Amino acid sequence: MQRTYDELVAQARTLTAERGLAGFTVEELCDRVGISRRTFFNYFPTKEDAVFGEYDTGFPQKEQDEFVARGAGDHAGLSPTLLSDIARLVITRARHNDFTRQRHQLFRDIVRAEPHLMAKLMAVGESQQRDFARLVAAREGLPPDDPLPNAIVGVTLSLTFQTVDEFFSDDNDHSFEELLERNIAIARQFFGQPLRLPDPTARPDPTGSP
Repeated sequence: MQRTYDELVAQARTLTAERGLAGFTVEELCDRVGISRRTFFNYFPTKEDAVFGEYDTGFPQKEQDEFVARGAGDHAGLSPTLLSDIARLVITRARHNDFTRQRHQLFRDIVRAEPHLMAKLMAVGESQQRDFARLVAAREGLPPDDPLPNAIVGVTLSLTFQTVDEFFSDDNDHSFEELLERNIAIARQFFGQPLRLPDPTARPDPTGSP
């Protein structure tokens, strides 16, 4: 069953990158995989859903449970292994999702062939970001609307996207893990600086003096 699912996703992506969504039928996709049209609809409602595949699934329940459990215990503030555990989640997902240069390029070709899919890709990403923030909130014992988990996940995803681009660059010779660790270390150095913002209640000097 999983093998059929994976093959449907792979073939749907290949065909979309080559011809666009309108360039092939569900029947042709089924023929490539060796299943019936009826079987296809047991897996996906549309060709578009087959293209996205596991992008809609998020973190498996077992990974979520383990992540939350590791935050248990007496501690002041954030749990001491939160950063490491988030990085572990990101790396595990990358490995699980067949994280290869070929797949990365294939998805770029798909978006070029079907630009409207970017809107759904962004919607899926926003939904997963909200789920990720709720997961962090549950682990840290924070209310779902607390801004801290949202900020943590926002920074994490920004660093992850940057790492992905660097990992697949032509001149890269480092592992994804090495690049992610380096980028997190850079972010920690930056966010460790003191923050001094102008007083929003201060009235501007009419002379223009600083």
